[in-house]
Amino acid sequence: MFTNLKITHKFPIVMICFALLSALITAFIAFTIAKNEMTDSAEDKLSSLLESRTSSLDTYFSVIEKDLYFHAQSPLVISAIQHFSQAWLAMESEQTRQLQDTYIRMNPFSNEHKSALHRADNASIYDKYHSEYHPAFRNLVSTREFHDLFLFNTQGDLIYSVKKEEDFATNLLTGPWRETHLSRLIQELNARPKISQHLFADFSPYEPSHHAPASFIASPVFDSNRRYIGIIAFQMPLAPLNRVMQVTAGMGESGETYLVGPDLLMRSDSRFFQGRSILKTQVDTPSVHRALAGEAGSARIKDYRGISVFSAFAPVDFLGTRWAIVAEIDTNEILSPVYTMSHFLILSGAIIAIVIFFLGYLLAADISLPIVAMTHMMTRLSRNELNINISVSERKDEVGKMAKAMEVFKNNAIERDQLQQKLNHMAHHDTLTGLPTREYAGQQMKEYLKAGLKKGNKLVVMFADLDNFKSINDTLGHQAGDQLLKEVAIRLSEAIREDDIIARVGGDEFIIILPFVSDLGAVEHIANKMIDSLAINFLLQEQVCQIGLSIGIAVAPDDGLDGTALINKADKAMYQAKQRGKNNFVFASELKDQCQTG
Repeated sequence: MFTNLKITHKFPIVMICFALLSALITAFIAFTIAKNEMTDSAEDKLSSLLESRTSSLDTYFSVIEKDLYFHAQSPLVISAIQHFSQAWLAMESEQTRQLQDTYIRMNPFSNEHKSALHRADNASIYDKYHSEYHPAFRNLVSTREFHDLFLFNTQGDLIYSVKKEEDFATNLLTGPWRETHLSRLIQELNARPKISQHLFADFSPYEPSHHAPASFIASPVFDSNRRYIGIIAFQMPLAPLNRVMQVTAGMGESGETYLVGPDLLMRSDSRFFQGRSILKTQVDTPSVHRALAGEAGSARIKDYRGISVFSAFAPVDFLGTRWAIVAEIDTNEILSPVYTMSHFLILSGAIIAIVIFFLGYLLAADISLPIVAMTHMMTRLSRNELNINISVSERKDEVGKMAKAMEVFKNNAIERDQLQQKLNHMAHHDTLTGLPTREYAGQQMKEYLKAGLKKGNKLVVMFADLDNFKSINDTLGHQAGDQLLKEVAIRLSEAIREDDIIARVGGDEFIIILPFVSDLGAVEHIANKMIDSLAINFLLQEQVCQIGLSIGIAVAPDDGLDGTALINKADKAMYQAKQRGKNNFVFASELKDQCQTG
């Protein structure tokens, strides 16, 4: 049909037709690839965000459970339950009326600040103990952001609470709140109390807290003779849970993460609703049902608002309760750059058909190549390769906007990674002194021992305990004791070598690990250096205080290659040091010699 047509006309027409066809094919392929890549990237990003939130949530729950484990065994809580139980029995009758009159109805502070009353000055033995223990428990609730802290006796009487709400001084087993989920938790613990037992009651409206959503975690308390004396319980806070779930980094304008309970009601607040969503907003979606059934994955569904979203989901289990954790972002937000790009490609194809094939080819290459490069960058970002350079961000078209969006995603991923590192640091370091925890030190020691000791090298474990700390703590108070522990940690850290590890294992006890020791004389030098560092007086609350340091020393491989055994031997050697007059050190090998001599 082009036989009689001049080549000057035929060639441009043919080339324009091929250019148009090429542009259309290129546009279609680029659109398909970009859409698929964008969808895959969105799913990968949601999965990564979900994993990050799940990890943060696990860390949050772990911290609370460790707090409960620690306080259920702390001398402060044991003593408080014993004293409050004695004071309760001393009142003989009408304890509820007497205590609620004193600390609720006659409390001079407003309802929101009842806990500000430390002492009622009514000369009762209960008020004496209340003034003694309440400041410490109030500080604990404030520091950990718990809503409340409860102490129960073995009969189910709420003998102490920080907030002094309407359940204070009532019996949770037989009183007006016997139908609450807290009562069921107390009944279950009271029926079969076990050491280190933790139980959790899921969120439910709690009438004494003005029907606000409340969840509880509780543990039985035993005295030094392993006799059951009562229960400690925390009323879980809402704010920290929302802070974990409402991090908007990487979620765009329409993304959110939230928790759903087995009743299909939210366990965290939605970022899109004003006020509370907890126990108010129902989420009956396939993602929630699959997560509650134990599945983890992603899908494209309609969310609880009826909006099409990309959804990633997983189960979260805590002390026998399963929640669904869901991360979602609107489909339109994810695919909007793809649709924008498709319009641009169609317009470019029309311009290419009108102009010339060469310009069309250059324009197609100018569009397709950056897009392909960006898809590779998005793939690398989905694999958490955060060191890539997004080189097309200087463009002013839609591709440039996509690149800028990728820069935001990259920066958010970096911030998320830094947040995770901070959370990991908090999980492995003591909150008071900043020193590593016993678990961290034990893990490092296991790694040193597992790697093996080079010829001539030894690994030394020191178990150190402060002398005279209890008297200072009892005389000047816990705040002075905490300040003393901080200064002790600084001095001991300055006395050891750069590669050595010092960890606080609880109270006034420390573990020091010295790897790569070739001369035990250096160990004695470090031990003396630590003892001398504490010989300088401490100034606490304008009072000069003196303490000492007793140290037990175990050496691997001489005393064994098991980390736990080495710590136990060092601990025993430390007690021998105290028996020899304190403020000195004893090697575990000396204990062996004594046994053989005897």
